[in-house]
Amino acid sequence: MIARDCANCGEAVSSFAKTCAHCGAPNRAWLAAVAIAASLAVLVVAVAIAALVALRGTPPAPQAGTALPAADEEYTWLKTAMDECDAEASKTVSTLFFLVIPLASPSDDIGTWRAKSLNDIGNAILLPSDEALPALRSRMLSISTQQYLFTIRDEETNTIYKWTPSAGVKKFSTPDADAINRFTIQFQSGDKTSDAEWGAAFVRRKGNCYWVNAIIGK
Repeated sequence: MIARDCANCGEAVSSFAKTCAHCGAPNRAWLAAVAIAASLAVLVVAVAIAALVALRGTPPAPQAGTALPAADEEYTWLKTAMDECDAEASKTVSTLFFLVIPLASPSDDIGTWRAKSLNDIGNAILLPSDEALPALRSRMLSISTQQYLFTIRDEETNTIYKWTPSAGVKKFSTPDADAINRFTIQFQSGDKTSDAEWGAAFVRRKGNCYWVNAIIGK
């Protein structure tokens, strides 16, 4: 117990007593003792909180260079367009349908995409949908805004079907196309219009919409 002499009678009195037990005089040291006790209580609480934080640990910082995944909803409209083209093609089997999805890629990635190409078509690289769609969602590829000319050729009759220049995702169709069994496709874009080559032939499957995921101009 912390004690001091009473200023009135000289007897020992506790610092935490409001008055002297011997003479009843007010204890001047009581307020100071209470203030010290309150400060010690605050310090104890602060130390306890610090210990709790240390035990639980701090959350790890994000790793440098880790990209946040793009939301799937960003290209919901594209998946809807693909499904709608499929549904229309299944109802109109005499019409040949295409949904052209023009893609753009940084020039230093072209070798990677060329290795995954289904078919080099003119000056474009044709990708399977299971490669193109995840690459769009992760922003490795983007929808191209470059103008292009889309053309197909009936491999049995050499008849060429050509549409007007377009840009962005677009659906193309050829009605009364029952006679087309095999076809090739071609893109022309920019200044590469006269020497664009035809790719290998595709076998027609009636009732299908052909999703043409093409990196154009490469």
